[in-house]
Amino acid sequence: MTQTSVVQRLVLPGTGFPVPEVLCVRLGKGSTIDRETERLMLPKGGTVSFDTFYNGLSPEAWKRMTVIDTLAFCLRGHGSFRLEVRLHRAGQPDLLLLGQEVRPECKDGVTTELPWAQINDGLLYIRLEALTDAVIDGGEFTTRTPAARDVRLGIVITHFNRKPYVLPAIRRIREGLLNSLDYADKISLIVVDNSQTLTPEETEGAILLPNRNLGGSGGFARGLLRLSDDGQYTHCLFMDDDASCGIESIRRAFVLQTFARNQELAIAGALLSETDPCLLLEKGATFTRGCARPLHFMRDMSRVDDLLATERTGEPPGYGAWWFFCFDIRKVRAFPFPFFVRGDDILFGLTNDFQIETLNGIACMGEDFRFKENPTTRYLGLRSALAIALMMPDVTRVQIVRMMLGWMLSSLLSYNYGSAQAILNAIRDVMKGPSFWLADMDAALARAELAPLNAMEKLVPVSLPADFSVAADERESRLRHLTRIVTLNGFLLPGFLLRDGSPVTDEKSFHGTYSRIFRHRKVLYVCAPAGTGYVAVYDRKRFFRLLAAFLRIFFLFMLRESALRRSYRKALPDMTAKAFWRRIYPGSSA
Repeated sequence: MTQTSVVQRLVLPGTGFPVPEVLCVRLGKGSTIDRETERLMLPKGGTVSFDTFYNGLSPEAWKRMTVIDTLAFCLRGHGSFRLEVRLHRAGQPDLLLLGQEVRPECKDGVTTELPWAQINDGLLYIRLEALTDAVIDGGEFTTRTPAARDVRLGIVITHFNRKPYVLPAIRRIREGLLNSLDYADKISLIVVDNSQTLTPEETEGAILLPNRNLGGSGGFARGLLRLSDDGQYTHCLFMDDDASCGIESIRRAFVLQTFARNQELAIAGALLSETDPCLLLEKGATFTRGCARPLHFMRDMSRVDDLLATERTGEPPGYGAWWFFCFDIRKVRAFPFPFFVRGDDILFGLTNDFQIETLNGIACMGEDFRFKENPTTRYLGLRSALAIALMMPDVTRVQIVRMMLGWMLSSLLSYNYGSAQAILNAIRDVMKGPSFWLADMDAALARAELAPLNAMEKLVPVSLPADFSVAADERESRLRHLTRIVTLNGFLLPGFLLRDGSPVTDEKSFHGTYSRIFRHRKVLYVCAPAGTGYVAVYDRKRFFRLLAAFLRIFFLFMLRESALRRSYRKALPDMTAKAFWRRIYPGSSA
């Protein structure tokens, strides 16, 4: 009898890792979910459809990445159903591929072979109609295709003082994978504890590595070093301790690597907003013209059109963020650069020959980066972006100029003077050359300087109505737009033209909404989901003092730019070598 392998399990909303219903299933009239048992209850005539983020299947992506050449669907439950295999295609009518009556009464369910060879694009999904009162216990897409490679996966989580996040993640992985006979001796969990606050009892089932805190760069390098030295592991999955991930996402990454066409395949997990999980924050990203840019930002994963759009082949990811990044250890040429945090995942993607792919249904949930922005993240983000720009041959002087000017003006024009000072610190430190990163690998000196700057933009509880939202701006006239530009968004206006009184409210982001805050002396930046915010105040003297300081350091940087490029490019191979991290963590494989 030919052995079958599970390709993709149905994800049903439950209590272990709650996800919105609409990302899993679309319920017809009368159909309900029992979240405790993760079962679907259908009355006679009730329907469910699985054309969703977690349960639709993308034929083009699976065929591009894997050698899978057969596909079937197994339904488990009780009662009688009409099972339909359907296909959504962009700009075309929904297509019925197959329809038949099934009765999944036996323990193993009932399996339906699918016309896999005839399907090349779109969103493949299952629709079920109950012909009697019925229950769905689960289901999965399966294949009879033999595995292309034997995968031994090591999951590496870097932890720092986030027990409320990391302990539930360890428990989910232990119960869902490590204790499963299907993955015995195939998947291991390594927790690199940079805060050294976890105990072996708390991390039962995982390999616990207490570690010197060198940030995400050092933590993931330590975990990769352990897997590489062990010699038994073929693949590594980097995961953050603060990015919530369902077990099925890990399973799917494991399956993709098991059936991968190419050893270079690397899987980058998408990031969904934990505030509104239907909104996509990133599905892969690029680093172009010296700037990181998320792909498919703010697409709605509850809409079929957006599900189709995010799976189309278009601009490929240049790197995968480390909240979820799965790759073949044997294809690693360069280890992480010691950035501490921010930028390490970008450079890792750029310096290794990975075929980076994304897939609907492989995702984490995390906090929107716009709400995290503060002087520390500004500093860490710019210093790594500048260093990477100096290392990469395709980033020009003009692009570096635009990057520095854009970062600085976005803070100054938003009245975020702490962030503006942090940007000056970042440029200063990058100018010190590669030796700077070795002298302050734990960023202790940098963080001490940033502490008072963070206080200037600290989010504190604010009183907001339950239905609060920032009102949309009215369309701006050309004259007003031109006035804002020539007056540096009001900083060249005489004081009597500025508005006093209550602050104008704006949503916290990477910078203010310039048209909204124009001429206002105070801005209340709010993070509505958390009910927090802070007030930023117009300060003409500080604006021009910081701008003058920026121009001085900017011109000095550009005078040294060629020499800095040479020194960073010369240092890059050694500072991303396995031997480099062996010197940092001697005896780390013990």
